[in-house]
Amino acid sequence: MVDDLQFLFRFRDLVAKTIESHQSVIQQHGATWWGWWKRPSEDNRAEVWDALAKATEAKPIAVGLFDSGAGRVYRALVTGIIPPEEHGELVKLPTDRDLVPSYYRESPFSRAWMRLNHIEPMNEFFGYYSFRKAPDLPNYRKELLQRFVNKKITESSELRGMDLTIWEIRPSAASDPSDKILLTTHALPEAVTGEVVRLKSNTILHITDLHFAVAKFRDHHVWRLESEVEETANTLTSALKAGIGAKQIGGVIVSGDLTFLGATAEFEEALNSLNKLLGLLDLAPDHLIVVPGNHDIQWSTDDTYAPGAKVTAAPAQAKKNYEAFYERLFQHPPSKHLAMGRRWLLPSGLTLEIAALNSSSLQTGKNFLAGMGRIDEASLEEVRIGLGWPAASDPQSSAALRLLAIHHHLAVTEDIEPDSGFPQGYGMAVDAVRIQRMAAKHRVQLALHGHKHRAFLWRSSVYDLPEHASTNYKLGEISLVGGGSAGSKETEGASNYFNLLDFSPAGLDVLMYRARAKGSFERFKTFRAPFGRFEDGGLKLEDWSVVE
Repeated sequence: MVDDLQFLFRFRDLVAKTIESHQSVIQQHGATWWGWWKRPSEDNRAEVWDALAKATEAKPIAVGLFDSGAGRVYRALVTGIIPPEEHGELVKLPTDRDLVPSYYRESPFSRAWMRLNHIEPMNEFFGYYSFRKAPDLPNYRKELLQRFVNKKITESSELRGMDLTIWEIRPSAASDPSDKILLTTHALPEAVTGEVVRLKSNTILHITDLHFAVAKFRDHHVWRLESEVEETANTLTSALKAGIGAKQIGGVIVSGDLTFLGATAEFEEALNSLNKLLGLLDLAPDHLIVVPGNHDIQWSTDDTYAPGAKVTAAPAQAKKNYEAFYERLFQHPPSKHLAMGRRWLLPSGLTLEIAALNSSSLQTGKNFLAGMGRIDEASLEEVRIGLGWPAASDPQSSAALRLLAIHHHLAVTEDIEPDSGFPQGYGMAVDAVRIQRMAAKHRVQLALHGHKHRAFLWRSSVYDLPEHASTNYKLGEISLVGGGSAGSKETEGASNYFNLLDFSPAGLDVLMYRARAKGSFERFKTFRAPFGRFEDGGLKLEDWSVVE
């Protein structure tokens, strides 16, 4: 017999086995709380939660739980709810916290909660239920969405293709049509694309050098790991969210060194942390950019180096763990060069065109070239074409602000570097000046990086090589913003950092945050650069000033 289900909720196993974890709590305590993680494109679905609240006043109500990863549906009995806040803020953890599975008990980021006392698999769902209402999806014609009303749900792919977490459904009638309608979610299908992604805020979070570490290297990461669920100390994600506070974030850029050794277990911690961060900030993977650092590309097993030996590209084996991590995070394969290209449209009307490039392409070892960077020119070319930038031989300004996101820094970050750093080039990209020239030829105005674990601000005037110089020998000026390490213990003064980039029609504010000795993140410096215009009308980022 088919239950009279009215609502179907979507979930996916990202951090733990969701169904098994909640069933275990039910077995121990007789009930469990199920948190609702909404999609960024959804509102708080007030009509659904109002209906559930009224229904559960009289008796438990059955709902469906759709596992979008495995394509299975489960039946659950709801005995009570905690509805979402009016403006979509996080809802506090239920007071009976033992009923929440441990993997998200300490740091909940749900927008609402359902109290369940039973969960079981459903053998009869697809073909037995129909859509009661048209899905509320942006970027689709109403005529197309209306075709779903009273249509049978034929297979899991119909649900997967919608950027929704709640559907209103009913048991099917014999007269309901059973044609299959497949939509595609807005999730970008490739690493480099010029498709416009709309952001909900003008503020970008820049974090770098997270350095998740496990086993004998565990203490290289200063925060509690997401997998260490029983401890009360801050995780990196919870510390970041507390530092950001109520400020809305539109996108996140991670400039490398997510791990300490590039090990699978470390990438698992990074994946869990970034997925949780997206949930806390109400963002989707389209609002995230990640590049690898030298710690994410595993060192060569050959740690000897003979003077004069040829330096080669990192082997395929060195990149496989990062590639697997990337595909799990974004649900599409990484580019050949581990690059990303994104076009973000801010609410202010400003467009950010971001070339995120892998600067960790060298084969390195612990005793030679450790940490040195280099960018494969083909990587920039791949992103240039994907974003539709003119060739360097035909430079043109743009109404968009063009950014470079890499791991290695493009200028020495200290007044005096220690002698010991000389054989490693002080961690700079070996082609730092060349990178600046390439970027300036494409009218890039800003570069974000990490690597040295030091908050950094710089501005370079970029000139062509004398033998190539023409009357336009000055190629431009590029501002450099370095992020201090967000998660490593190897920092000056036991400090960790993140940056917020606030874009307005008038210019850019860089807000630098610091946490000392695993304390709270607090803003310690703000820099401002106004926008100007090139002679051809293109957008230009001017020099920095300090904002008191």
